[in-house]
Amino acid sequence: MCVDDYGLHEGIDEASIVLARQGRVSAISVMSQGCTWPDSAAALRAVHDPARLDVGLHLNLTEAMPGVAAEPLPRVILRSHLGLGSLDALRATVRRQLDRFEDAWGAPPAHVDGHQHVHQLPRVRSVLFDELQRRYPGQRPWLRASRRPPASADLPERRKAGIISALGAGALQRRADHEGWPCNRALLGVYGFDADAATYRRLLQRWCAAAQDGDLLMCHPATRTPADDVIGEARRTEFSVWNAAATPADLAHWGIVVEPLSRVLATPRSPGA
Repeated sequence: MCVDDYGLHEGIDEASIVLARQGRVSAISVMSQGCTWPDSAAALRAVHDPARLDVGLHLNLTEAMPGVAAEPLPRVILRSHLGLGSLDALRATVRRQLDRFEDAWGAPPAHVDGHQHVHQLPRVRSVLFDELQRRYPGQRPWLRASRRPPASADLPERRKAGIISALGAGALQRRADHEGWPCNRALLGVYGFDADAATYRRLLQRWCAAAQDGDLLMCHPATRTPADDVIGEARRTEFSVWNAAATPADLAHWGIVVEPLSRVLATPRSPGA
């Protein structure tokens, strides 16, 4: 269970801290260019237990940040697939974001993923792999694989999940496997950011029913949102469900154990597990 976008605004930070303290999430992904980072690092450090929570980098190439202009996702995707743009500039932004994370957190990220899944795009993933290898040759963070769950899972939004996966999940996984970078199994939590609380709870139950060891469920909760947050209503709805008294029972019903992927992936599995 991973909360995305920590550092983007205070409502996300507050929700992340509440859910981490409750043990309902096992990973938090930080936007190190965000408005509240690095000031919000202290609150996160206060609830951090490496046995219960992974804290990693949420690489951003699209969202407007202080001193950083927004770039539409379709343009980023097109430029990546056509091989356009400066590789030096891309390397520089990856390095800056890792530097800002490390400077405030005081340690390497436990994992790396991407805002709007940009980390898996062509050229982006190559630059990212090279930089991670340069920095962390002996202590490798796990990487988010945005692979769609198998068809047998019968989940909603399969088309959207398939598009996300097709943008580079397979290529990222192949290189990760070749070079020994750990990854999650499949990505859960994809939907249209258009659900009310009852619908989102049903979605969460379906994701939990489909989940297997090593899967990652992403979420985007916030206690409150500014007017310019385009998924603000969805964030507040998600928090109302994740923070609800019934949620631990829902997770337990489906046998869900909320555990950091760094520990899950480090545990030897029997063949076929």
